[in-house]
Amino acid sequence: MSETYKSGFVSILGRPNVGKSTLINSLIGEKIAIVSNKPQTTRTNIQGIKTGDDYQIVFIDTPGYHKAKDTLNRLMVQQAADSIDMADILFLMVQADEHMGPEFKNLVKILEASKAKKFLVINKLDIFKKEKAFLLAEKLFPLLDFAEVVPISARTGKNVDLLLELAVKHLPEGMPMFDSEEITTVPEKMLIAEYVREQVFEQLQDELPYRIVVETESVEDTEDGRMEISASIIVDRESHKGMVIGKQGARLKEIGTKARINLEKFFGVKIHLALWVKIRNDWADKNEFLRIQGLR
Repeated sequence: MSETYKSGFVSILGRPNVGKSTLINSLIGEKIAIVSNKPQTTRTNIQGIKTGDDYQIVFIDTPGYHKAKDTLNRLMVQQAADSIDMADILFLMVQADEHMGPEFKNLVKILEASKAKKFLVINKLDIFKKEKAFLLAEKLFPLLDFAEVVPISARTGKNVDLLLELAVKHLPEGMPMFDSEEITTVPEKMLIAEYVREQVFEQLQDELPYRIVVETESVEDTEDGRMEISASIIVDRESHKGMVIGKQGARLKEIGTKARINLEKFFGVKIHLALWVKIRNDWADKNEFLRIQGLR
């Protein structure tokens, strides 16, 4: 360890679908946050740990900041707001065609009250021309006192190393908070559930009923080095159960196969994954299911 060691928290905030989860996965170098083109995919704060020779950063991926209309969404937005108080650096993540509506302006107002260093991170350079990103930056400059402005592509990795380098530069001095081998604080059962939920999103596409939660019921390590996992996909209507299972169980099988492959890549062991589909009416208003997602 060098004489000057730096450590701290960096919170990634922005509207839904700007690429926050893709960015944290790119920064950490492992898939710790699920990614989907569906809005509000991330429901709770996900912490990823990046450790270098002379620094340790805990990046916080937050739910997209949006207008909350029910208990679930209000708790999601509160998660994002809570992350601001613990952060040393705040990434305001946007894309070049950002719509600066009431929710965005409200987020900027909240960030303005924080004493943390602020970065403007303009994502999706792989889609938008850099000139468009520069025009957006000029509009946003007067809104906040930005320490850095970094245009990136989280998907391709363009300028992500530069963003990390600049974050380290602005970190306060401090000691590491976690072992150098740790890459996330997400509990094992929640991580497994998220991998399964990602495949529900992927396989159902436009048919997707929004009110779906996944509960990992059991995880056991076998004597031959495998993991035995049992998880339930919980919906709140009978019709949604049929959508998840599919014709002769084909869709549920595909969800399980893709989730298992991704989990095996992450854990590095063979996995047997058993999936069930259960109905729980109005689960989104019940504390036990909000706790499963880290919202209580």
